[in-house]
Amino acid sequence: MEETQQKVKRAVDSMMDEIDKKHLREMQKRMFECSAKCCSNQHSSREVIENCVDTCNGGMRKAQGQLEMELGTLQAQLSRCAMSCYDDLTKQFGPDTSKYTERQTQEFNERLDRCVAKCADEHVSLLPKIQERFAKFIRSL
Repeated sequence: MEETQQKVKRAVDSMMDEIDKKHLREMQKRMFECSAKCCSNQHSSREVIENCVDTCNGGMRKAQGQLEMELGTLQAQLSRCAMSCYDDLTKQFGPDTSKYTERQTQEFNERLDRCVAKCADEHVSLLPKIQERFAKFIRSL
């Protein structure tokens, strides 16, 4: 199970690194430059400066919200898939795992690991689509 979690983590981290390099860094750069210009105005009130900076940060906030939504959805789907694996196995082996023999426990765990690994593979294969949707979202800003 640990190996499967690490595989998903590496795949998501790799996607996030690519998104950061292709999209987020440039957005952050523009956001900081815009915010710096806001702060250069020595004659405006604090409220005007705060509103200006807030406006500069808007695109980055939207991008982060979109990423959080995509990754949250992926995580929820992956969790449901893993839970479905568990539910299917308890239907076959019985609901009380404490009553399994050692052999049943071993078989249950092996089959659960295989099923969850399949879930992970299916969801890792969705990452390019997530990246594609995010790029499209960024272009729409």
